[in-house]
Amino acid sequence: MKKLKVVTALSEETTSYTAEVWIDGAKAFLASNRGHGAADDFHQVGTITERSVDAWLAANRASTRIGDTVLDHTLEFEVAALIGRIEEAKRLRRAFRTQLVAIDDGKVYSYSLKGRDPSVVAAAARRQRPGLRVVNGDEQALEEAIDLMIAQADQASS
Repeated sequence: MKKLKVVTALSEETTSYTAEVWIDGAKAFLASNRGHGAADDFHQVGTITERSVDAWLAANRASTRIGDTVLDHTLEFEVAALIGRIEEAKRLRRAFRTQLVAIDDGKVYSYSLKGRDPSVVAAAARRQRPGLRVVNGDEQALEEAIDLMIAQADQASS
């Protein structure tokens, strides 16, 4: 996804957004949702169709279970997942200004910096938790933290 713009003020029942969906290095769709509970709008701008993307995703991504209903993974589900990851990454990067974010034992923790150098806070935290992995400034750790936080949120909503 590129050029994602989420408009929280307009999000009522669904996420209000606009974005470009790129597939294999080419712009494939202009995507949007007005935030009023309706399905996402996908306007094809390339040669790839929404139907072909949905077929590929159904074959290559896990289905979603809602109660007794099983739903194939679709472009709309994929876009929602991407928006969630992008927004969580933004939130964590903002937190880096005032917090040290870390992973330990499969959980994400944050420590207030309170104007202190992040390396000093990290050293103090590591004395308590020797296996601590600092997320600030580490893109791979950031992706892992996002995975952990999304999995935790999914588990809490189940």
